[in-house]
Amino acid sequence: MGGVFAVILGVVAVGAALIAYMLLYEQFDLRITELELSFPNLPAAFDGYTILHLSDQHLTKLGLLERKTMQIVSSREVDACFITGDVTAEPRASDVFRRVCSVIKSREPIVMVLGNSEHKPWLDSDMLAGALTFDGLKLLINESTTFTRSRDKIAVVGVDDAYYGLSDLDAAFAGVNADDFVVFLTHTPSITPDAIARGADLILAGHTHGGQVRFPFIGAVWTHMHSNQALNSGLYGPEDISKLTGIDAGQSKLFISRGVGTSRLHIRFLCPPEVVYITLRKA
Repeated sequence: MGGVFAVILGVVAVGAALIAYMLLYEQFDLRITELELSFPNLPAAFDGYTILHLSDQHLTKLGLLERKTMQIVSSREVDACFITGDVTAEPRASDVFRRVCSVIKSREPIVMVLGNSEHKPWLDSDMLAGALTFDGLKLLINESTTFTRSRDKIAVVGVDDAYYGLSDLDAAFAGVNADDFVVFLTHTPSITPDAIARGADLILAGHTHGGQVRFPFIGAVWTHMHSNQALNSGLYGPEDISKLTGIDAGQSKLFISRGVGTSRLHIRFLCPPEVVYITLRKA
């Protein structure tokens, strides 16, 4: 009987330690992810172009995770900063967002798209979007913009949240030339095949948080996506995309950030938060 009791106590202790790790440690263990991505059609002037990618901050207050984010992003200058949605569902947190952005050292204006958090049914999404916008930030809602270097340019295309069916790719790509190098920003990665069909070269997304909880050999327990759920965390090359979606991905690449914050269950396991730096290279 004593042996059984000892086993039960051991199981309870391990379970408590695991919960404490997920709740108190890993969700605050903010990592830096470094990527160097090559593209044969990248304009020569953009060889070495650096990008800061932030996603899924889920801001409510200026806490430990937000201060860690600010410490990281303030330490390095980049050419561009792209934010792929789920900044916050609380209008009062717009001040926190501005404080985080105030330390970002980007040569170009910050470019952002909205996520499903900014479109919660109880929110005035237009008011929230307005509160999050400031001089030095460009919000793309089914539209595009261009960045130039010397005589070269790249197109940056951004769509509204696809999870709630608000994305309009035809409108977003309306001003893009067929031979433009395209960085495509979407909160939800499920629309990757449609973006590639319209000419997206590099797709940056978030939404899944990498699953928040991942297990060896299994991966994400929950992706919070309606389709293409196999696309849920990290870098996917053309062969990966083609295999997982059944399309011809050409030379396109997809990166899905694990995000900074959490939602619903504020835990992480084998899926730490991340701030991402990407360097573009001409192959």
